[in-house]
Amino acid sequence: TLGADLIVNLVTAGRRVGVTATSHKVIGQLLAETAECARKRGVTVRIGQVPARGEEPTCADAVPLDNAGARDALAAPAGDPAALDVVGGTAWLWSREEMAGAVDTLFVDEAGQISLANVVAAAGAARNLVLLGDPQQLDQPIQGSHPPGADRSALAHLLTGPGGEEHQTMPPTLGLFLDGSYRLHPEIARVTSELFYEGRLRAHPGREAQRILGDGPLAGSGVRFVPVHHAGNDSASREEAEAVATLIAELLRSHAQWVDHNGQMHTLEAKDVLVITPYNAQVRELLDVVPDGVRVGTVDKFQGQQAPLAIYSMATSSADEAPRGMEFLYSLNRLNVATSRAKCVAAVVASPDLLRVRCKTPRQMRLANALARVIEVG
Repeated sequence: TLGADLIVNLVTAGRRVGVTATSHKVIGQLLAETAECARKRGVTVRIGQVPARGEEPTCADAVPLDNAGARDALAAPAGDPAALDVVGGTAWLWSREEMAGAVDTLFVDEAGQISLANVVAAAGAARNLVLLGDPQQLDQPIQGSHPPGADRSALAHLLTGPGGEEHQTMPPTLGLFLDGSYRLHPEIARVTSELFYEGRLRAHPGREAQRILGDGPLAGSGVRFVPVHHAGNDSASREEAEAVATLIAELLRSHAQWVDHNGQMHTLEAKDVLVITPYNAQVRELLDVVPDGVRVGTVDKFQGQQAPLAIYSMATSSADEAPRGMEFLYSLNRLNVATSRAKCVAAVVASPDLLRVRCKTPRQMRLANALARVIEVG
């Protein structure tokens, strides 16, 4: 929201703006927000996007472009009908030699995911960089073998101190910490703030109205814990999948509704539910049993998305059975992303035995404590 407002401000001042991120979908979301912001303010902003080859732009308001078209649209004089004010594309566009100096400001969205190397490669296209992102969410997924540090995001690099210490939130000497969530109900924001943002996060006014009206334990608002007892499961739990399917079906059968931040009521549909899990194996279990239309995927897939109801199925029976260890299953960033997708209710479905863990280091104690706190308030 703030990024879109800043882009419109720059265009109003006669600047050309670029937008980049790790995916065309994320780029399209910021472009769409920019178009909506411009309409509300009565400002004309001409937008273009270089989509994936053979596909349409992910922003409905954007003119489809190829690499050469993006270059020409940004180089055209302001009065030229072919000129564009804002162009979105991945680092593959902005790192091209002919794009050097093409825009005044390049916005890097989800800068906590895009690698430092990609940002450096794209940086030559602009005089100014704006990094938008969250260091407490997941880093960019990588494949293959790379030298140590290659997986670091641009934002994580910025927030790493000279002694290697990492800031949990943005210090005022480095940038601006956006302390208001437009998504989270205050009860979810309170837990999220306590665990991941040094107590600095709050919900924007009006979000206290957000709630689910229906039957079952997932009605209302806030954080929920749904215990499901099982044993011997590592990366998939049929027991949890069936419990999740039952919870969702109960809401849908009761013709549940959800209330947005404006107080308007909407019918809760299958598409309004996100079911998130750490493992692809559990994704397959869930897809077998949840109602059609429910969005199911891993934490990495759903970063940046939102829904009235988000359910996190942890799948593993105990810490000893976690196939990738505590650092993966109990990851603070992973737990943050999974629970902060929800507008109204964030539910954690998990085995209670996950709390019966023998921690060997202070780091492991912190990981287990975060999950314990979520369960305690739920």
